[in-house]
Amino acid sequence: MAEILDMTKGSPTKLLLRFAAPAIVGNMVEQLYILADRAIVGRYVGAEAFSAVGAGGALIFLFMSLSIGTQTGIGILTAQHYGAGDREGVTSAIRNGAYVVLSEAALMTVLAFIFTEPLLKLLGTPSALVGDAAVYMKVYLAGQISIAACFSAFQVLRALGNSRVPMLIVVFSSVCNIVLDLLFVVWFPMGVFGAALASTLSQTGAALLCLIYAFWTIPYFREAFQSPRPDGKMLRKTIRLSLPAGAQNLFVYGSGSALQWMVNSFGVTAIGAFTATSQTESLIRHVYLGIGSAVAAFTGQNVGAGDTSRAKKGAASAAKITLAVSLGLTVLFGAFGESLMGLLVDDEEMVSLAAAGIRITGSFFLSMGAVQALHHFLSGAGDTVYPMKNSAVEAVSRIGLALILTGNSAAGVWGIWLTTGLSWTLAALLSFRRYVTGEWREKCLVEQK
Repeated sequence: MAEILDMTKGSPTKLLLRFAAPAIVGNMVEQLYILADRAIVGRYVGAEAFSAVGAGGALIFLFMSLSIGTQTGIGILTAQHYGAGDREGVTSAIRNGAYVVLSEAALMTVLAFIFTEPLLKLLGTPSALVGDAAVYMKVYLAGQISIAACFSAFQVLRALGNSRVPMLIVVFSSVCNIVLDLLFVVWFPMGVFGAALASTLSQTGAALLCLIYAFWTIPYFREAFQSPRPDGKMLRKTIRLSLPAGAQNLFVYGSGSALQWMVNSFGVTAIGAFTATSQTESLIRHVYLGIGSAVAAFTGQNVGAGDTSRAKKGAASAAKITLAVSLGLTVLFGAFGESLMGLLVDDEEMVSLAAAGIRITGSFFLSMGAVQALHHFLSGAGDTVYPMKNSAVEAVSRIGLALILTGNSAAGVWGIWLTTGLSWTLAALLSFRRYVTGEWREKCLVEQK
């Protein structure tokens, strides 16, 4: 039987580090291949193509936000049922979650093909970029169903304490993606179409590999589909969890699209710089997501087992880990901003602007990490509605601050990056307040031991 980690016993710090290390490596490798994808496009196709791919990035995740939320819900339900010792509940969560997430992914793929170009134009994307941005989005989102299947399986494995296998599959997929990038972009100059095709094919391969592994080694997966009949109660519970988590992602990516609209008004150089810093921030965010995944699994299992005091010990350990990581990252990007941004695009003006931008947001990395740790803690406890509300506040503040700061002559283009950091800080403070109130204790989704 594959590794399953019981997080209701043992040192919280050791368990979180044991889980988080592979999750962080997997998340970073995944983001590094996305950066490599962008860098290959920027260097071998051109700065405009790099900007076009960036212009569509926020919209891609906007269309994927609902299925990402459902994947989160599946993981929470699985962790709590496992912590409660409810084997039938674990298998039901897997089976019914699969029905929901695949249906959502299919629907959003159709909508993406219909609305991609109108949305790009609505956001004020320069006409020179719309064509390539639309091509990249459509080809990438054509693989949304396989992406949803892969990451749903990942969430179940992580909920059961197994973060190592998802990491290995991500590494495999990332290497394949880079090889295919070189094949389709450099050797066969297929432009942004080739870059998107490389991502779609590699992620489809990862989905197949992950599902084969899960069915082969995890009894819960095999038992889940021995009876294909859906369970109305579990479907409703999955949807009830998915909607807040999906809305949370919708607010995050929607505000990102709104910010992209404001960035577009500053021209191609600003778009390229913002793309470079956004991709870098996404890489950093996925470091914190690795920690957050550990927090969610730890909290879910312990809340499911009825041990909320132990869940709080896990939160304290996560805070120390997040602080150490944040200080290291802030120093790194402060010292090597130009060198790191220069890896993404070969344009001196873009590099200079991006380096200054990443130094601004870098001073707020601790806030970004705190948001992820607290949101995952609350979600793991079953309190999924509050992170959604908190993300809505973050989105509104992000848009409002951006309008104020970018319209101010003293801030101008720098308002883009100031807005991001300040909105993270507000979200972190509000999430900490929710944690302190203890209202999350009443949100458990399963019958506890």
